[in-house]
Amino acid sequence: MSIQEQFEKFYENIKLTLAQREDAVTKYTGVCKKLHDFYYPDLEYNGSTKLLIGSYGKHTHIRPARDIDVIFIMPPEKFDQYNDNQSNKQSQLLQDVKCILEEKYPDTPIKAFGKVVVLEFADTKHDVELLPAWENDSGTFTIPNSENGGSWEQWDPRAEMQRIADSDSETGRTRMLIRMIKKWSENCTAKLKSYQIENKVVEFFTSGDFAETELSTLAKEFFSHFHLTTTDTDLKSHLSTALSRATKACEFEEDDDLEKSVEEWRKVFGDDFPATLKKTLLVTDIKPALSDYSHYEPLRWNFVETAKVSIDAYIYDDTKTKRLGGVNSDGRNLSAGFNLKYVAQTNTKGYFEYYWQVVNTGEEAKKAGGLRGNIFSHGQTRWESTLYPGKHWIECFIVQNGTCVARSGKFFVNIK
Repeated sequence: MSIQEQFEKFYENIKLTLAQREDAVTKYTGVCKKLHDFYYPDLEYNGSTKLLIGSYGKHTHIRPARDIDVIFIMPPEKFDQYNDNQSNKQSQLLQDVKCILEEKYPDTPIKAFGKVVVLEFADTKHDVELLPAWENDSGTFTIPNSENGGSWEQWDPRAEMQRIADSDSETGRTRMLIRMIKKWSENCTAKLKSYQIENKVVEFFTSGDFAETELSTLAKEFFSHFHLTTTDTDLKSHLSTALSRATKACEFEEDDDLEKSVEEWRKVFGDDFPATLKKTLLVTDIKPALSDYSHYEPLRWNFVETAKVSIDAYIYDDTKTKRLGGVNSDGRNLSAGFNLKYVAQTNTKGYFEYYWQVVNTGEEAKKAGGLRGNIFSHGQTRWESTLYPGKHWIECFIVQNGTCVARSGKFFVNIK
């Protein structure tokens, strides 16, 4: 296994899982559709009155799930209505939007301040930070600022997004490096805003040709560039440490001491950078087929979906002490001998119970008497191991008052 492969796995580990991506779509669609139905009652919602901005609009978001920044495009005729107000017209706009959203989300804390309305959802995934705005003929936006008595501002978020898209089209690596550096910033507590990292990465790629550069060298060269071009004393200290460790890592890589190289990179990027393994996590690109699963227990409750539940999964070593990365449903093939930690995330309110179902399939499990399929009560977290070759699944159910109110769907695990 090469350091390049370790970096590629690291990149996969910090990207959002399928469940997190689906959660994001559910959240911003629900919020924007509610506003659309109010402000455009005669037009069916199709997403044209919303614009994803921030990390989601730029495709530079990383785990864990964070705020979704989104513009809701207001009807043109509403501007004069708000602009004619004698009091703080911008604050009134935000308060009106807040009241509309409270109709759909009565149990969700909603705050209106500055330029935005923020919905703080109870689950541990995405909040939504919504900016009501009017689109100008030039493609820019007129946005509210309720601070200091209120004012209207002009903003061009599309230019920011286009700059990153253009750079990524040219390099093929701009978004990748941005995501990696965001994880470094998070790991070392460097107080950097996303746009600062994005701007610095774009600037870095204009300083040379890195098309054929290995990812380890690319990261080291970026830290060197950032260190040389910043004047912030505290940030320079963080960058100096990162550059020193990256340099050591590259030297160890040149000497074929991959274990020590990985140790240094994990100091830079944290536990999401996978440890070097004697056993290979990735076995082959060909995924096993799903074998007979007629032994599984059908759902024993009535299912009335009033909430959501999803599963995040993480790979650990055989002692359950070292996290080696994350894995998606029906993702890469794993070898035997690892532990998998499943964590259920739900927005269910009130008292409820977690139930799980682990379904093993295949000849190896059958011969060993290891076929499983029963539904059982358990907590929010469930540990399993990669034991039998084949395609298996785990599913989580939320049961409330004798009814299943949420189910995650099958989370498939491939073992070779």
